[in-house]
Amino acid sequence: MSLSDNQTDSAGYKQAIEKATERLARTEPEDIVHKTGVEFRNKENEFVLTAFNQRYYIKYPTGEIDDSEAELPVTTGLKIIILHFLLTGNDWPLGNELISFRELPDGTPYKDAFQREAVKPIIDSFCHKPQKLKKAAQKLGAEFTDRSDLGFTINTLPTIPLTYLIWLGDKELNGGANILFDSSIMTKLHTEDIAFLGEYTTKLLLRFS
Repeated sequence: MSLSDNQTDSAGYKQAIEKATERLARTEPEDIVHKTGVEFRNKENEFVLTAFNQRYYIKYPTGEIDDSEAELPVTTGLKIIILHFLLTGNDWPLGNELISFRELPDGTPYKDAFQREAVKPIIDSFCHKPQKLKKAAQKLGAEFTDRSDLGFTINTLPTIPLTYLIWLGDKELNGGANILFDSSIMTKLHTEDIAFLGEYTTKLLLRFS
């Protein structure tokens, strides 16, 4: 199942949400807090999670998400990823080793789509307009690095950063880009969910540019 936003009404989406909410209801909040470090408010029966520099409230046990305090409404795809993180994520320290998408387990079926949906739009839209990309990244709370002509890291979910590296183009070259992940991400989300994070983050950067 692809998690691109243009398929939010598909049966696959609905099935994924149903399965995730059923698992959430069977899981004790204390177990989720212990694994992920996410805050849980007993009085309100809700988890508090920061994603993409936004604060979201996930009701327990229904899995409904309150995004009233966020500038970014929760899409169906992002809701699935948030629920999956609560169920499979952890707050283990970062591995401090950056890896590419092709190094993720079982990444081959998603590799071409990830390149097309997450990486190529960055090359096409920003390799000649770095200031637009820098401005968009700042809106997502990015931390900048000198690893490339323009590099930055965005905290998508707790302990799950994505690092964008961009090499600028000129009259003869189009430039290039890559999206890298901390190696610990393999213990926190499935590769399909990681693919969505890259696609979704790129769409936000395009939206804010």
